[in-house]
Amino acid sequence: MLAGIAVLFTIVILFSALAAIFVFDLSSYGATGHQTLNPSGPAIGRALVVYDPGLSGAAKEAAQTIAGDLQQKGYVVELAGVRSSVASDTSGYNIVVGGGPNYFGQATSSVIGFLKGLGTRPSIKTGVFFTTGNSQVVGNDYQNLQQQVNSARGNPTTVELVLAGSEAQNCADLVATLTE
Repeated sequence: MLAGIAVLFTIVILFSALAAIFVFDLSSYGATGHQTLNPSGPAIGRALVVYDPGLSGAAKEAAQTIAGDLQQKGYVVELAGVRSSVASDTSGYNIVVGGGPNYFGQATSSVIGFLKGLGTRPSIKTGVFFTTGNSQVVGNDYQNLQQQVNSARGNPTTVELVLAGSEAQNCADLVATLTE
């Protein structure tokens, strides 16, 4: 009987800890770094790519891919964690991309907060990406995420799901849309 209670208590503690990670978006607090990527030729513009790494780090990898694609297209790119000082100043950029994981069709609070902080400057092309561990869109996750972005942003914003196994293509699609 005592062993059963101990197991139940352990399960409750683990579930509570996992719930806290999602609810309080704890994985974003380590995203404080940034780096600048310069194009090999003359720069055609400036881009900011901001990420919440999530639990698996897949969103940081997607952000690095997006930043590299923008760099290859001729942009000076600031790649920044969502909690970095660079992420808080979005002025002077032609393109701003933000993203992170989605958990059960919900964007992280740090990504939504970043989008709300962008304001409604229509001159900036804005994109958002969400990573998922699935190779296909699950249910109505895309529509839910699009609604969350529209609610936070208020301006037209390109949204891309980065699906497992299609990461490079999904990132390239987002960059192609933003640089048209």
